[in-house]
Amino acid sequence: MFRLPVTSRLEVWKKFRQSLNKLCVEDALEATVDFWNPCPFTPHYLDTDNVNSWPDPWTLIHENYYCDLAKALGIVYTLYLTEHKNSLEFEIRRYKDTKPGLIYNLVYLNSGKYVLNLIDGEVVNNTSIDKKLKLIRSWSSELNLHQY
Repeated sequence: MFRLPVTSRLEVWKKFRQSLNKLCVEDALEATVDFWNPCPFTPHYLDTDNVNSWPDPWTLIHENYYCDLAKALGIVYTLYLTEHKNSLEFEIRRYKDTKPGLIYNLVYLNSGKYVLNLIDGEVVNNTSIDKKLKLIRSWSSELNLHQY
C-alpha cells in the first residue's frame, strides 16, 4: 500500500478501514497492526511538542512519511475511522527506555488492555511494557479525534 500512488493509497486505506467493520475488535486490531507493520520509516517527521501541526488522517496517508509517532497516529486514525471507535478509548503514549535511550510511541487502547506499536506485528497489553520503560508523554484528548 505504501508504495502506491497517492490516490491508490487513499482508496486502499478506505477499503481496509471498511473491512475492519466486519471483524470483532480483537481481529480488527490484529489486522491493523499487520496493515501498518510494513510502512516506510522516516526519522523525525512529527513534532512531539506541537500536536496542532500533526496531519489529519488523509494528509498523513497522502504525505506517506512515517516516524514511529506518525505510525502510531496512523494506527489510531485507522481504528477511529471504523465502527470500532465507540468501543475503544484512544491514547498515544511515549516511553523512553532508560538503558539504550530508545523511544517508543505506543497506541494505548482501553487503559492498556490493548497496546499496539510496541512489538511489530503484535497486539499486546500493558503487562508487556517493560518496567525499565519510563512514560514521558501521553496524548488522548489532544488528538481531537471527534473532528473526523
